[in-house]
Amino acid sequence: MPSLPTTGASEHADPHVFIVGAGASRAACPNGDAEGRRLPVMADLIDVVGLRPLLKQHGIESQEGDFEAVYDGIVQSGNEELASELERRVHHYFSQLELPETATAYDYLLLSLRPIDLVATFNWDPLLAQAFRRHEGKIALPQLAFLHGNVAFGYCAEHRRCGWIDDHCALCGKRFEPTPLLYPTRDKNYTKNPFIRSQWALLEAHIKFAYLLTIFGYRAPETDVAAREAMMGAWKLNETRALAEIELINTQSEEELHANWKDFITRTHYSATDSIKKSYVARHPRRSCDAFAASTLMLRPWEDDWLPERESFNDLRVWVNPLWEEETRLAGTGQQFSGQPCSEHHEA
Repeated sequence: MPSLPTTGASEHADPHVFIVGAGASRAACPNGDAEGRRLPVMADLIDVVGLRPLLKQHGIESQEGDFEAVYDGIVQSGNEELASELERRVHHYFSQLELPETATAYDYLLLSLRPIDLVATFNWDPLLAQAFRRHEGKIALPQLAFLHGNVAFGYCAEHRRCGWIDDHCALCGKRFEPTPLLYPTRDKNYTKNPFIRSQWALLEAHIKFAYLLTIFGYRAPETDVAAREAMMGAWKLNETRALAEIELINTQSEEELHANWKDFITRTHYSATDSIKKSYVARHPRRSCDAFAASTLMLRPWEDDWLPERESFNDLRVWVNPLWEEETRLAGTGQQFSGQPCSEHHEA
């Protein structure tokens, strides 16, 4: 994966941080993955992944609700064999998932952000990573952080290197190890594993300076107290928090979303929508923080530049290419982005 390069006139601007949950993967594949396999959320993971027969074999009946709570109970009971088998089966199911060969919500998201920005995901599925890899090397992309591990990503514990699961450590040549996926909810320790610790450090470093914070398909369940506290701790250190905006993308009602995230929201500095295609990055792709600052600080709002609907992810990338070219051209010059809509770049 690429390191954190600078991209033009706004290289010192505060980043746009996306925090992504299971709802985002369902938005990317509403009808299932490329082979029709369903994208589970914690509430239905037991049945979607087919874990109920295994649980019944071990005398665990009528389990409903959050899978992590079920897993926590198993760990607390000391049944290490069952806990290990659950992790194996979960890893196997998610490893099979494949992104469709059409433009998805993840393509829209990645192509709308720059390398100063960050997408931090709680998801185990490989879909975000697969979207990243099909654009990698063709356009500058945001950084990724895998907060709960990911089946597409691995690491070398000895040399503290990480990369795609099919890659090898540059120092020892060994193939990367899979990242851990499951954690007991009553004892979630994001500092124990060096890889997971590095991913949380990356998120916290970006949240401290974020000017736009978008929560996409993530509800911060009550069982994930450690995650919520870690994010809030970093958010409180953000010196521009009073000016920053929180955007909530979810199918929940605005009232439910506000109630869930009110601790993060300053006064009325938030918005809510049900689709990435209605979000601020779709309205101002690759310029979200710049456009928001122009509107709120400079009182000179930019013309809307909506990312168009495209069936082909290649066509979508071609559409945003002029914005990337402007970033490359202005890198290190200190000049400001034009704010010119991408549609005008294509017409020029």
